[in-house]
Amino acid sequence: MKEEKALSHYARLLTLPVKQDVAISQQEIADRLCTSSRHSRTLLQDLAARDWLTWLPKVGRNQRSTLHLRYTLAELKQQLAQVAIEAGRYEKALTLLAGDQRQFCSLLQQTSGVAVREGQLHIQLTYPRVLQPLLPHLPLRNSERFLVRQVYACLTQCDAHGQVQPQLAHHWQCNDEATVWQFFLRPNLTFHSGQPIDAVLIKALLTRLQTLSEYAQELAHVRDMTATRLCLTVTLSSPDKSFAALLSDLRYSIQPPEQVHPECQDNTFQDAVFNSTGQGCGPFQIEEHSERCLRLRAFDQYFALRSLTDSVTIWQFEQPPSERIEFGRREQDRQEASVSSSSVQTRVENGGIFLLFNQGTRLQTDDDSTDVEIPTLSSAQRRYLSRILSPALIQQQGETLTELLRVAVPAYNLLPSWTKIIPSSAWGDEEAIAPLPARMDIAVYDHQVIMDCAQVLSEKLRQLGVASEVHVYTLAALQARATNHQLTEAIVITSLHVDDNLPVSLYRWFCSNTVLRCVLPAAVNDWLDQALSAMRAECEVNGYLPRLESLATTMIAEHWVTPLFHHRQTLCWQGALHGVQMTDWSWPDFKNVWVEG
Repeated sequence: MKEEKALSHYARLLTLPVKQDVAISQQEIADRLCTSSRHSRTLLQDLAARDWLTWLPKVGRNQRSTLHLRYTLAELKQQLAQVAIEAGRYEKALTLLAGDQRQFCSLLQQTSGVAVREGQLHIQLTYPRVLQPLLPHLPLRNSERFLVRQVYACLTQCDAHGQVQPQLAHHWQCNDEATVWQFFLRPNLTFHSGQPIDAVLIKALLTRLQTLSEYAQELAHVRDMTATRLCLTVTLSSPDKSFAALLSDLRYSIQPPEQVHPECQDNTFQDAVFNSTGQGCGPFQIEEHSERCLRLRAFDQYFALRSLTDSVTIWQFEQPPSERIEFGRREQDRQEASVSSSSVQTRVENGGIFLLFNQGTRLQTDDDSTDVEIPTLSSAQRRYLSRILSPALIQQQGETLTELLRVAVPAYNLLPSWTKIIPSSAWGDEEAIAPLPARMDIAVYDHQVIMDCAQVLSEKLRQLGVASEVHVYTLAALQARATNHQLTEAIVITSLHVDDNLPVSLYRWFCSNTVLRCVLPAAVNDWLDQALSAMRAECEVNGYLPRLESLATTMIAEHWVTPLFHHRQTLCWQGALHGVQMTDWSWPDFKNVWVEG
């Protein structure tokens, strides 16, 4: 008997008391089941075999049997929904729960982890917000950056130490002046759709990326590109000893050129269309991307080692954020696993949250509808504000903060390993209080921790007699306003995302981050451009970090940038999982997870 039919028969018995013995004749059972006495016996045997009830029949006319219904209808449906989820039948689970998203989310969290079905390894996770479209050229938050790495590949890859390795290009070379670079592609490369990848396509992609504002600065020295089927030649107007490393950045992930639409740079997430058919060439391909879930499947034609994980499903629900990503072996008894085989990896992230004082040109409209330039903060004002708008002030709020912010680590530079720039007040320097503007609004994007920080700092400004509001944008909208020089707020709180190619990620942030470049004075932008151009010409990528640390230290000392927090990243898992490794984005490396048996 099908489960749906059995559930219907069980529901008819629920006019009887539940979870207690009931003395009842066979005919009374048959009447409730709307069937014959003989058939009712068959139905009861089936329901008892499913362990939904116990039935102790007695022989003889008018003898009363003992019936014990073990579950209410809601409990049984929830149990069946959990079994359906563990078997990967999500639509059936939702039907059983009558579309109750809260219950569905709760069951997904209980069953999150790794499962083996029909010899294939499946990972299921829940995530506390809707994931944005996975397009490498769009503004991306941390988790989307990780997922882009799963779906796409680059010409090269670069690690945290600046070691460059092959990906789609098996070899590259440059002339002695580092102004002409050649990249030689592997043969027979394809996107997930089967569309071929060759050097002509990659040239077209790079040409289209040059038209986007965030790529303009770092590709400004690209003078010419030519391509044969398997060789891309790039001619630069100035030396760049690490151009091959630049192309390892996830923003240069290889995608069909037609996926790059210049107007997408300025769209908010609400206006963007989910890229359910987004074509990459990485270890996983997108099967579904909706507001409900993201499904990835291993790409069997991946140019490198095929993923050990066959599929990944990430369910998206609005819930309080946590610094933990947890998963385990679903078949294993969770109570036993938590005692005997739970594992944790934790670390402080590179990058973090920081505050910027808007020293760029800001205009406001006066009563005569005339644009008037807003005065920028003086050095004394920036120094004073950097001292009082501190991580310590935020963490004094204690339990009112989200978990992510309570466990965050105060930051004294852009990377936790870099020289700590300690505020002068740490040595008891009682600076004169600098007079502040009458109004100082704060711009943020919709990241819960950043919004929490902004509310605390805005309240502090109001206590000082400064009118202040927090303006919340999507990440795309914030970057669009910066691109169009429409950021009028005096303060911006945002984040630095660092990827697996650490020196390149940091270089790109200094070179091309639209928010950073918008709020810095023109003279400081010129200074940065000169320093970065000299760095490109003079050193390999493995020599970038000391120079970038020097730039960051200067910017913090001059109070153009004020670090606030580094996130604490935690990855937890249970059961006999192998190959679990936390990535730079705090997510597990999906493609290398495996189980025995």
